[in-house]
Amino acid sequence: MRKLSSFFVIALCLALIWLLRPAPIPGTGFDEPPAQATDAPGVVVFDLVDNASDAEIEAFEARYGIDVEYSSDVSQDEALVRATVPDARAVLQAVAGDPLVEVAEPEVRFEATGFPNDPMWDKQWNMRLIDAPAGWRAGSGRGVKVAVLDTGVSVVEDLPEARVVGGKSFIRGAKTPADDHGHGTHVAGTIAQATNNAAGVAGVAPEVTIVPYKVLNGMGFGSSDGIAAAVDEAVDQGAQVINLSLGGGHSAVLHKAVNEAVARGVVVVAAAGNTGRRGVGCPGHAEDVIGVSAVGPDDTRAFYSTYGPGVEIAAPGGDTRQADGGVLQDTIDGKGGHAYRAFQGTSMATPHVAGAAAVLIGMGLDAEAATTALYATAVDRGDPGFDEVYGHGRLDLGAAVRWVGTRHNGLLFGLGGLMGLALSLLAGLRLRSSLGVGAVAAVTAGGLFFLPWLGLPPNALLELLSRDLISWPGFILGAEWTHFPLWLSALVPTFLAFLLGPSRLLGGVAAGVCVGMAAGLCFGAAAGTLEPWWFGDLMGRAWLAVNGVGALMSALGVVGMQKMRQDGML
Repeated sequence: MRKLSSFFVIALCLALIWLLRPAPIPGTGFDEPPAQATDAPGVVVFDLVDNASDAEIEAFEARYGIDVEYSSDVSQDEALVRATVPDARAVLQAVAGDPLVEVAEPEVRFEATGFPNDPMWDKQWNMRLIDAPAGWRAGSGRGVKVAVLDTGVSVVEDLPEARVVGGKSFIRGAKTPADDHGHGTHVAGTIAQATNNAAGVAGVAPEVTIVPYKVLNGMGFGSSDGIAAAVDEAVDQGAQVINLSLGGGHSAVLHKAVNEAVARGVVVVAAAGNTGRRGVGCPGHAEDVIGVSAVGPDDTRAFYSTYGPGVEIAAPGGDTRQADGGVLQDTIDGKGGHAYRAFQGTSMATPHVAGAAAVLIGMGLDAEAATTALYATAVDRGDPGFDEVYGHGRLDLGAAVRWVGTRHNGLLFGLGGLMGLALSLLAGLRLRSSLGVGAVAAVTAGGLFFLPWLGLPPNALLELLSRDLISWPGFILGAEWTHFPLWLSALVPTFLAFLLGPSRLLGGVAAGVCVGMAAGLCFGAAAGTLEPWWFGDLMGRAWLAVNGVGALMSALGVVGMQKMRQDGML
């Protein structure tokens, strides 16, 4: 009877893993009709089929009597090209239906959407409004790469060189992604400003790596194909979050690039715009992009903030009309130095959301799960429920961290503990031993998830212990290593079973780790929160499920050995 009850508990836990998996919250963006060309001279952008050969491109040029060039020196794989033509409308009509062309449109101009123990923390109302300290205690986005596509990013006093790595310029004449405007460095500071360093101000996710892509010139303007090329390059270089504090008219080329980025598991965040009217700009209006509107210090829509379909969430954007009402960060001063300046705009709101997404990804979530957490925990503002002004509500990073702790780690903590206890009782272990296996399984599956809630000063050991074991490689080596297939397998549990299973002292620990890993793998398969490298979605889920069952079998073998030792048979 006890064995039947234990089998029932294990089956119930596996069923709960499936039933309680978080459901994604769909975006509400939309696609607009393509930009209309005139019969005047201008630049036309062509997104040809991927990896189009030189011969195919030369034949394309000959067919239409045009001379194309790649939009950037990294655009060959996407075959993103541009041409200056005497009659843009005629060229677009001529190439319509050509099988080599995926998208063709006139160049669309984009612009920046913002204006121009940390001693200035008391002036950062924006960080307090979203409860940024909760994110610092949850890892600060450690190991996550955030691509900032803007006017460039420069190292300043409160944004150290160690936080800014690599990058590229997509502006002709600019050889490096250094900032020559101030907007991009300010945006990057909101995401990753050094924190608790007794200098300047704080950032949302100070442990992330910023990868700068200069797509806007010194006047704050850029082209649709240059931005699209930078999006493609950021994804190819492993960015997990892309921040686009810019906007413009609809661009099918850019729309395609951001949708492909999201399809490849990247969180893309973009500004809604600063018109103060209805009508979200591109790419913020894209369905798969997190479009961000702005609130001021009074937590209501900022006077300049654009609203309408495409707004998914609101965040602090500032209001410089009020004393200390802007978003204060460290940026370049235009004279070769730096200055702490307060800006306003949906450009300033957007990096709050990008930083928050990075924190959640650093906690072990994938892009979809992180987005769901942000939407589910946003503070409802304006009309009850979802609306066009605030979307799902105003960003609340503290609530998102707690939601992840309870709905993800807390759930796994409980299910892992129940599975470990049930499996041990099924094997006939004494209650004391069974409770020990259950406790280890709980901590392995969910970590000491409640530690960030205790208000303790952030430190690496606290952050590590608050995580489930499966996410440890992501914390130590970088977030992408959480999805290493050999780690997401029964290999480690089976190795522990052989190594420690026969031990009187450590056999119970080995069993608990096996059960906890099994719970995590099965949850990842059900919820889609783990994405093993090299596999597609279906094969990846199958890999996780099969290895989860394998880890459970390893645990069963260990508790069987412990039962034999308990009965004096070993």
